[in-house]
Amino acid sequence: MIELPTRWWSMHIKFFLFVALSLGSLWAAPAQKTPAQKGPQDVEVLAENVTKQGTLIHAINNVVLYSPKYLITADEAYYDTASGDLELFGNITMLEGVSYASRTGHTKLNLNTDIGVSDPLFFYDEETNVWIKCENAILNPETYITQKSIVSSCNTQEPDWKIAFTSGEFNKESKWLHLYNPVFYANDVPVFYLPYFAFSTDTTRRTGLLQPEFGFGSSEGFYYMQPIFIAPAVDYDVELRPQMRTNRGEGMHGTYRFVDSAYSSGEITTGYFNEHSDYAEEENLKNSSHYGLHVMYDRSQLLSTKYNNLEDGLWLDINYLNDIDYYNTMSNETTSYDKLVTSRLNYYIKQDQDYYGVYARYDIDTYAKAQTGTNAKTLQELPTLHYHHFTSPLVLDNLLYSVDYKASNYTRQEDTTAFQNQVDVPFSLYFSLLQDYLHVSVSENIYASHIAYGNDDTNDNEGKYWRNYHKISLFTELAKPYDNFYHTMYIELNHIIPSKEDESGYFADFITLNTLAKSTSLTLKEFFYNGDGEKKISHKLVQFYYDDYDYKYGDLENDLKYHVNEQLSFGHNLSYSNEYSKISRNQISINYSDELYSTSLRYTYQDSVYKENTIYKITESTSTDEDYSYVTLYADTKYFTHYNIFTSVNYDVKADEFRSWAFGFKKTLKCWDYSIQYKDTTTPKSTSSSNGIDSVNKQGIMFMFNLYPMGSVSYDFSRESEQKVTN
Repeated sequence: MIELPTRWWSMHIKFFLFVALSLGSLWAAPAQKTPAQKGPQDVEVLAENVTKQGTLIHAINNVVLYSPKYLITADEAYYDTASGDLELFGNITMLEGVSYASRTGHTKLNLNTDIGVSDPLFFYDEETNVWIKCENAILNPETYITQKSIVSSCNTQEPDWKIAFTSGEFNKESKWLHLYNPVFYANDVPVFYLPYFAFSTDTTRRTGLLQPEFGFGSSEGFYYMQPIFIAPAVDYDVELRPQMRTNRGEGMHGTYRFVDSAYSSGEITTGYFNEHSDYAEEENLKNSSHYGLHVMYDRSQLLSTKYNNLEDGLWLDINYLNDIDYYNTMSNETTSYDKLVTSRLNYYIKQDQDYYGVYARYDIDTYAKAQTGTNAKTLQELPTLHYHHFTSPLVLDNLLYSVDYKASNYTRQEDTTAFQNQVDVPFSLYFSLLQDYLHVSVSENIYASHIAYGNDDTNDNEGKYWRNYHKISLFTELAKPYDNFYHTMYIELNHIIPSKEDESGYFADFITLNTLAKSTSLTLKEFFYNGDGEKKISHKLVQFYYDDYDYKYGDLENDLKYHVNEQLSFGHNLSYSNEYSKISRNQISINYSDELYSTSLRYTYQDSVYKENTIYKITESTSTDEDYSYVTLYADTKYFTHYNIFTSVNYDVKADEFRSWAFGFKKTLKCWDYSIQYKDTTTPKSTSSSNGIDSVNKQGIMFMFNLYPMGSVSYDFSRESEQKVTN
């Protein structure tokens, strides 16, 4: 048998050193160094001793053979220049192209037909690190047929995993390896047997089977999905993903991807999943089948290639589904809790000073559709027209203005619709004082909006609003170096004074207006750097004062972060309610990361009196109805070689319960990895069930085993308990 090297690359180095030494020995023995005459395949044979009788060449010691397809070294070789027959003996190394290499003790090969035999054989695919060791092999132009073989991608000496099989076939064109009667081993321990197994070693874009997905769940049973990739041309491809869930149902999803220009690409995804009747009845699903469609298209240059001084772009994201379970059946890991499924279309054109945009948005309310079977009352924006004139000088260089206009059409089949026009025009004057230490900005801002309603049973069929406000800003930027550190500071004082305002008619709850309150805000930002230019401390302080509200002072915001070094930092974000004389929000965080450890610990407390500062008018209380207190932790370590141990915790301090926590580890080696984790989570759940949105607690163990390059197998055993949300 062949003594296999521990590292294949070391064998490559030895091989090329051997070639160099062989050529050197030829120069040392000029009477025996002359290459044999080239045969039909333009073959050269070099060795320490070369003899020829008729068409038969006999080479001994440090044999090197060149052909258009092979580079071979051996101890001894017989080559017939007429027939192309080649027989090799002892320490044979054969390189075939740039991808395949083999080692053997004895080989017969016809260089004209590429047909032969080897015994024994060690074959290696450099792109995927997959190797095959067998007692004998039949060599063909496109395939290797092996007997009594072992395959793996681990080290050749005592591999972590291997597959032993009685016979197999490797296709060098399709790069598929077919195994018959394979037995899977973990080290030397047999794990399981299959009558047949096949996998691809191809990493290029080509038609074939992709890595399958396996899984097992307590409610859905065994899960299997086998993606099929079809690539007929360089500018488009198709991926089909048939799947089965033994306790739930079967379905298929497919994606068509394309590139139609140098500036654009897109994809179309659709699918269908059919539930088993007993599963649909047990889960009280509203629909026994789920289907949908997703269209995405992105083009950066639609008209700008034809017109100078023009930039434009188109983005299309269209989604349709009959219920949310269409998303939840796309794969074993997909879970959607979103109430709204949104489709968007955006297109813009931009020139030097002007911007034009067209936007459209269509929402599907999956919860309302599950309850009522209709989406007729969901509000849509079809379309919104947008024009913006960028800031430009007006008469004076430091007198600037801009214009922003929007026209929005809010529509739906049932209930109130509206068409809203909005225009916002600010005029700003900039200048500096005190030798540029103090910068001043004075602006006059004009805003107007008109709303026309439809499908409204009331007599109020329109709303009108306009206002103007004055804004005065004072700001300064300071920087000073010290012996051991560098300090920068930015201070800004903003004062907003609403002036004229007029409001008439009706304003629906979905209409937004840029109404401002009279307010004054003071902002301080500062940074400290050490002598090496590394940021050590960042600090931000914000305080608002409101003239229009019963409480005059908004929550004081203080954000402080200290960078101990590149790995460790501490953060503290604090809000103090001046209205209630208490801390309204408090967040403390610690972050650490290096090559071996990564940790993030955060504590967040928010009181019900917390109010977010804003320059806009508040028509109702912005404070939350309840307070909460959470501790979140994530940590992992790579201290142990090849192992990554991780944990995460989300603890509700007020309720004294864990919202979620997980613990696990992952072992990664050159040729395989596996992970085990335990998860306990409580999340909202949105399905097509007539039960609506439920709270779900899921506890389970997930095991994933991945062999390179064959694919992965996962086992997910979980237990779910649902709690109906009541109003």
